[in-house]
Amino acid sequence: GKIAKSGGVGALYRGLPANVIGIMPEKTIKLAGNDFFRGVFKVDDPTVYPTGNIGLEGLAGGLAGACQIVVTTPMEITKIRMQMYKAAPGEQVNQMKVLSQMVSEMGIAGMYQGTFSTFMRDVPFSIVYFSLYGIFRRKMMDENGRMSSTGALVASTGAGIVGASMSTPLDVIKTRLQAAVPPGVEPYKGWLPTVNRIVAEEGAMALWKGVGPRTLIISPL
Repeated sequence: GKIAKSGGVGALYRGLPANVIGIMPEKTIKLAGNDFFRGVFKVDDPTVYPTGNIGLEGLAGGLAGACQIVVTTPMEITKIRMQMYKAAPGEQVNQMKVLSQMVSEMGIAGMYQGTFSTFMRDVPFSIVYFSLYGIFRRKMMDENGRMSSTGALVASTGAGIVGASMSTPLDVIKTRLQAAVPPGVEPYKGWLPTVNRIVAEEGAMALWKGVGPRTLIISPL
């Protein structure tokens, strides 16, 4: 309500172009990478692992998550800065124009600011997600090894809820490192120093800010 009141309904959709541009290649890399590593580890071969292998499924997912940060990092930093963009009074915000200006100003190096923090969020999330999805999927398969669309949705959403909620502190740290700070505020620097600063200034619960919205958004994907 506060965002819509101060910036209008359009402010709720700032960062959408960056998300739309990045989300398809990000998901493609993650899913294709997961399939590739599952094949390498033979986790879907019943003659090798008749009941699956949670450890290797998690490893395959984690490696896929590591591959996707090539796309995720620039997408995230531009999305975050678009969301925090403060329009001048009466300014009609052209999101594509603002996005283009941001990319031009940051350059390639700036686009990959916070790569390590993105890695630290996406790899653990992918390990948890794909491990749990494998467990839930096997529980919902029938005697012929088939699973309904509803079962697939439930398995995916359940894994997403756990993965998204557990990785929320990692997302908070990443966001602080990638967000542009207001004038006069000391920028966040370094992963562990950022953790210590958040806890010291705001308390440990600040690491869980946004856990509800993040879980609602991420879990169905």
